[in-house]
Amino acid sequence: MKKILLLPLTAALALAFTSCGKQESEAERKAAIDREAEQRLEAEHQTEEKAKLAQQQADLEAREAALAAKENQPAATATPAPAKSSAKSTSDAAETGTYATFYRRLDPYGDWMETSNYGYVFQPRQAAQSRSWRPYTDGHWVYTDAGWTWISAEKFGWATYHYGRWIRLREVGWVWVPGEQWAPAWVSWRKGNDYVGWAPLPPDAHFDRQTGIHNWADNYYDIGPEQYAFVPAKEFGGALSIQVIVPTERNVTIINQTTNVTNITYHNSVVVDRGPSYDDLRARSRHPIERLRLERTQNFNEERPVIRGEVVAMPAPDFRPAQPGARPQRVQRKIQQPKAERGWEGIRDTQAAQKARAKMQSEATPPPNLPPKKVVTPAAPAPTPAPKATPAPTPAPKATPAPTRPVVKRTTPPPAATARPAPTRPVVNRARPAPTRPIVRRATPAPTATQTPSASAAPSATPTASPASSASPSPTASASPSLNPKQEKRQERLKARRAEKRKERQAEKAASPTPSETPLPGKKNRRPGPQPNQP
Repeated sequence: MKKILLLPLTAALALAFTSCGKQESEAERKAAIDREAEQRLEAEHQTEEKAKLAQQQADLEAREAALAAKENQPAATATPAPAKSSAKSTSDAAETGTYATFYRRLDPYGDWMETSNYGYVFQPRQAAQSRSWRPYTDGHWVYTDAGWTWISAEKFGWATYHYGRWIRLREVGWVWVPGEQWAPAWVSWRKGNDYVGWAPLPPDAHFDRQTGIHNWADNYYDIGPEQYAFVPAKEFGGALSIQVIVPTERNVTIINQTTNVTNITYHNSVVVDRGPSYDDLRARSRHPIERLRLERTQNFNEERPVIRGEVVAMPAPDFRPAQPGARPQRVQRKIQQPKAERGWEGIRDTQAAQKARAKMQSEATPPPNLPPKKVVTPAAPAPTPAPKATPAPTPAPKATPAPTRPVVKRTTPPPAATARPAPTRPVVNRARPAPTRPIVRRATPAPTATQTPSASAAPSATPTASPASSASPSPTASASPSLNPKQEKRQERLKARRAEKRKERQAEKAASPTPSETPLPGKKNRRPGPQPNQP
């Protein structure tokens, strides 16, 4: 009986073990299938990434070939470079960190010019050939740990879009002013519901690590609508072209539909360009906006950015300020006092331009410690106009002696004071020894104004008039050296009056009845009066 009972139990146990084994084997199979599926998906993903990288590399090579075809002469000059690899490497090691790197490496792609305001500037060949060319328009945007980073398709982009600033000169076009500080991009950002735009910062946009550059950029640095490159928000992140970028004629209208969102700061020894919201643009754009990790290199093995997976490698050596003697080997021409175009000149609708300017001013919120505008004028050319203007004040010292002339006039009165000793002249003594002269002879020289001493002889007969006659020559003698015409006229009048009085006196004396009454010399003139006690 026991054996009969054990048989069913053993059979049940066997069935249970077999069922458990089957379940475990099925779970393992499912897990293996899932692992295989994941591996296949990962392999497909990797192949897709490799295909994308290969496509991007092919696009870049195609653009390089197109640019090389347009630039036959520069390409021919650049091709012998690999033959002199050792010399090039030594020169690179010596030039790294100096402006000589800019001067030598950018020379095949354009022209260097010397300006009086900005020093040596570089103009790409495309900018010289076409007036419609603009910076930051041949390439695409990616988002890195340093913010919005410009990936240029131009061979000179490693320098011109990450160092220095851009300015548009009248009758010249866009030129690049070198600088020593690296950034993902030096641009002013504007964003709206439908459009995103950016404009290169001008040379006077100085970057301060504490203040940064924010939404007041275009208003403070006077960046006009024509300098912005606007694209629809759905096209942002893709490769840019003329068909994608909005014509500049519509920029004034788009300015009123967008807001400045510039946000350039300094963090962890790197300039960071945040700008518009990454999440918002990624949701609006139909292109996959890549988010990469930035890797800055100090060598120039690859002058253009290289994307490897989720890493973008860019040449970004540290540069020192320009040395006074540094200059390009080939300077195409010199520009004296160039005039900058700010992006307002081509706008015909003045009301729309004023509205756009008011919009920029309303949204700008500059901080109280706003950095001053950077002075980019070189030390040598700028002061040259000043010496030409300095000779103007030199005539002033010539005019200053004018106040000293009154001093000379003030010194003239002292001769009058020195003339006071004139009364010491023996005028009376000259008249006294001539008592025998007839009175008529004394009257003849009276009309002349110079015979003032003769008047002193007449009063000699009458002692009462002698003091007046002795005092009268002194003012004339003291007034004679005077230079004032009023005083001279006054003296002439006095002389005339005195002459008239002399004539009257002489006439009275001539009318005297008898010569016996003429007084003797030295005695008083006494007239005989009535004798008392006479009958």
